[in-house]
Amino acid sequence: MTTLDLPEKKMNDEQAIREEVVTASRTLSPSINLNVSIPWYSDLMMELNHHAAVERARDRNFKFNCLRLHGVPVAADKTALNRQYVIPVFQTDVLAMYRSKNSYVWLANRSNRTRLPFHRVNMSEKSKEIQRAGRLAIRALYALGLDYGVVKIGVQPGGQLVVLDVIVQPRLNQEMENRFVHFIYLYGKQLSNAVKPVEKVMIGADPEFIMQSEEGSLVLASKYFPRYGRVGCDAVWHGANRADKPLVELRPKPSTNPRNLVVQMLQGMFYAAKKVNDASVRWLAGGMPYPGYPLGGHIHFSGVWLNFKLLRALDNYLALPLMLAEDPRGVKRRPNYGYLGDFRPQFHGGFEYRTLPSWLISPTLTKGVVALAQLIAAKYPYLRHDFLREYPVQKAYYQGNKEVIREKLTEIWTDLSGLSDYDRYRSDLDGFFNWIFSGKTWDESVDFRSRWKLPPFNRKRQSS
Repeated sequence: MTTLDLPEKKMNDEQAIREEVVTASRTLSPSINLNVSIPWYSDLMMELNHHAAVERARDRNFKFNCLRLHGVPVAADKTALNRQYVIPVFQTDVLAMYRSKNSYVWLANRSNRTRLPFHRVNMSEKSKEIQRAGRLAIRALYALGLDYGVVKIGVQPGGQLVVLDVIVQPRLNQEMENRFVHFIYLYGKQLSNAVKPVEKVMIGADPEFIMQSEEGSLVLASKYFPRYGRVGCDAVWHGANRADKPLVELRPKPSTNPRNLVVQMLQGMFYAAKKVNDASVRWLAGGMPYPGYPLGGHIHFSGVWLNFKLLRALDNYLALPLMLAEDPRGVKRRPNYGYLGDFRPQFHGGFEYRTLPSWLISPTLTKGVVALAQLIAAKYPYLRHDFLREYPVQKAYYQGNKEVIREKLTEIWTDLSGLSDYDRYRSDLDGFFNWIFSGKTWDESVDFRSRWKLPPFNRKRQSS
């Protein structure tokens, strides 16, 4: 397969882009290389649909095995469907959406199936099914290592969504052609501004932890904390009563200073310790320290451009090294939670990166994760590697095979430590990587308060 070279001189003209990327048969070129020269940028930034990802996506068996590995639901050989969606996607954007007109059962493997009539979906329509279909289409494209394509989604009886296909060289109608061309144009326009001063990147976080009694039973967060506030309980509920919420969530005010964010989290933990006021209750962090309740260390970003290149940099340079420190039991969290590239747009215009487990395990890891997240978000165009392009590395991440990931660690650290702004947070980042290189793993059954030197506020001790 030949990758299309798109000259820089044509990147400022949508019609010139159209003439290059849309073929005579009105299909979209499956792979594009932008011949744009920006000093120190990685080649990764100039590739749209790397040719190796395209070839793999054309192999049906590989395509569906890869999607399953990432936890993406796919259609079985014999699948009854109520309706279908056809969704063109460019990175994190759904460009349009088309839905089959008739609500009837269609068998995916029927040899004599006819072409279905589709109508355009109004993108302002806010039904849960439409929103879920859009998110699933983006997730499927990302899982396959692609930047653009058309995703076919089926709706099974009962409302379950499944991926029917991902098409890397789609045939285009006029709207799809216009939208793809426009978003390739926009991508080229935004490239030169992708690098930011680190102090311009606003970061926030809402790491979670869970509490357990001496007897091993769950202690509800909603017993001590409100739904909202600087320390609150997560939306997940326990049992039949939705008011019973088990997860504690720290919610520091966003900051451009990673240390400030960590100080706020520590203040939140001191506040929580006073509220709980029970030394016998264990505070647990990590991936899944209590069965059935996966924990997250979500990080929020503002002031940066959300795209697949940034998400892949966060996966490669943050999620992979952190995975080397995790308790092996945390692998049970994936792929339903903690899947690669998990993000959620936020109302303020930024986004939330949701792949990481709860890194409250220790101050060393917390300070390193927050500083590293800001550094990556500011300087990711300079980072040269996408190890997760390789299927064996993806598989190692989801299965918890640390030896495969450890082989990449030196290159990860070398790339990051070569950034000029690494020195800004050197003590925190060196501490983080010293932990990772040491081979130590956290034990998520251990109360993390001891590492933070948090007081247990034992009532008996206070009264003596």
